[in-house]
Amino acid sequence: MSKRVLLYGDSNTYGYRWGDDFRFPKGERWPDIAQELVGDKFELINEGMNGRTATCVGNIPPFVDGPDGIEDCVLSNMPLDLICVMLGTNDLQKEFCLSAVKIAHNCGQILIKAKEVMNKVKPENHCKYLLIAPIEMTKDVANSVWVEDYLGDVTIGITKEFASCYAKVAKEQGFLFFDAAPHGKACIEDGMHLSEESQRTLGQAFGEYLLDLEANGQI
Repeated sequence: MSKRVLLYGDSNTYGYRWGDDFRFPKGERWPDIAQELVGDKFELINEGMNGRTATCVGNIPPFVDGPDGIEDCVLSNMPLDLICVMLGTNDLQKEFCLSAVKIAHNCGQILIKAKEVMNKVKPENHCKYLLIAPIEMTKDVANSVWVEDYLGDVTIGITKEFASCYAKVAKEQGFLFFDAAPHGKACIEDGMHLSEESQRTLGQAFGEYLLDLEANGQI
C-alpha cells in the first residue's frame, strides 16, 4: 500500500510559472517528478497555494493563512504517513519584518498543529513530519514585479539563513528535515520561483530522499 505524503506549501509547491502566471503542466512540477521516481511506494499530494504564508500577520487573505489552513488540509487528506511543510518565502515581504529564525519557528508551529490534529483524530497513528527549507532568493528579484515587496540584499541574506534555522527547529521538535536550496534554484526572470530545470532537479532529489527514508525505516 502506498504511503501518503502531504506537501503543504506555497507557489513553489503549486508549480507557479513566471511567464504567464499559470503553473507548469502536470508532470513537470517537482512533486510530479518525485512521484514518477518513487512509483507506487508513495502517493504525493500537492497542496501548494500561491501566496501562502507561515505567519498570520498583516492583511493577508484567509485562504493563504498557512497556520489557519493546515487543519482542514490534514483532515481532508487523511490517512497520512508524512506531512511536509515548505513555506517561508512569502513571509519575507517587508511589511512583515520577520527574521529567518522567526519564519522557521512559524513553520515549525504549523507542523506542530498538524501533529495535534492527527493525534486528536487518530491517536494510534504513525505519521511523520518533515520541515523543508525553501530555495534561496536571488538578485534577479530586483528585476521582477515583486521588487517593491522585498528588501533586496537584506531579504536575500535572510533566505541564506533558512537552512540552518529550519534544521534547528526540526531537531528541537523531532521532525525530519530537507533542504530544497541545494537542489532547486530560482529562475532568472524573477529570482524567487523555481525554474523549469529546477522543477526536475528538486523533484529528483526529493524522490530519492523519500526512498532513502523508506530504506532506512524512517517512514
